[in-house]
Amino acid sequence: MLLLILLLSFLLAFCVINLIFMIALRNKITLRGRIDKIKEDVKLDELSNKSFLERAVVPLYLVLFNFFLKFTPQNKINRLNKRLELAGYHKNDIGRWIFTKAMSTIISFLFSFILFNLLSNSTLNSLILALFIGILTNYLFSFNLSVRVKRRKKNILRDLPYVLDLITVSVEAGLSFDGAIAKVVDNIKGDLSDEFAKTLKEIRMGIQRKTDLKSLSQRCDVKELSSFVTSLIQADELGVSLGKVLRIESANLREQRKQAARENAMKAPIKMLFPLVFFIFPTIFVIILGPAFIKLYNFFLR
Repeated sequence: MLLLILLLSFLLAFCVINLIFMIALRNKITLRGRIDKIKEDVKLDELSNKSFLERAVVPLYLVLFNFFLKFTPQNKINRLNKRLELAGYHKNDIGRWIFTKAMSTIISFLFSFILFNLLSNSTLNSLILALFIGILTNYLFSFNLSVRVKRRKKNILRDLPYVLDLITVSVEAGLSFDGAIAKVVDNIKGDLSDEFAKTLKEIRMGIQRKTDLKSLSQRCDVKELSSFVTSLIQADELGVSLGKVLRIESANLREQRKQAARENAMKAPIKMLFPLVFFIFPTIFVIILGPAFIKLYNFFLR
């Protein structure tokens, strides 16, 4: 009898608990259904406000460049991701860049083949020329990326002394390092300022300053900036005065710029030698000796 009472009590408790969970789950499912319905209504409203290009072409574009990204080797993706980051692109732009490069190559090949085939009767020659145009288009994308990387590094190196001076003055005036970076972001425009804006955003998100500075150095890949970041990290770890370190780094950077200017000045005569020899000297010889040769020619004709 006691065992039967315990069994019935257990079944009753199980049914009550199961009923409570079912009611709670039902409320949760109902609430989730309402939220999903609201989301669907919001999505429909957003879609109705978008143009045909945003509703149809852009999703197709995203599907296609994800397709091209899927068939790209991982090591190539990593290398290309690094180059795109050095050129100032976002990491998520790699699929778009690969898709644009591939589609531009295909379109230039097809357009060139059709054009050359209309202008000439030889299909083989048209195919060879179209292949050359397609390969050239593919190469131009890589070349343009390399040019952007070099130009961005040059801009960062050009702005670095002014940025470093502003950070030094701000820190010595009593601002924190984060406040000095914010001052740079507000007062200086350019690639280096944009990178410091990313660093400041990461610091405010709670990421360690050491990690942020290393990320900044990797994104820019400029030797002088990497040296500056290393000095800041060491000063932070050893407890050295930040203002003193900034002052020393600023002086070292100015000295490096002076040495680079002296080197460029010493290279100038050598660089001017080739245009002098191949362009200016022949012109001078023609101007000086030309009349003499004309007179000698007329004299011997007589």
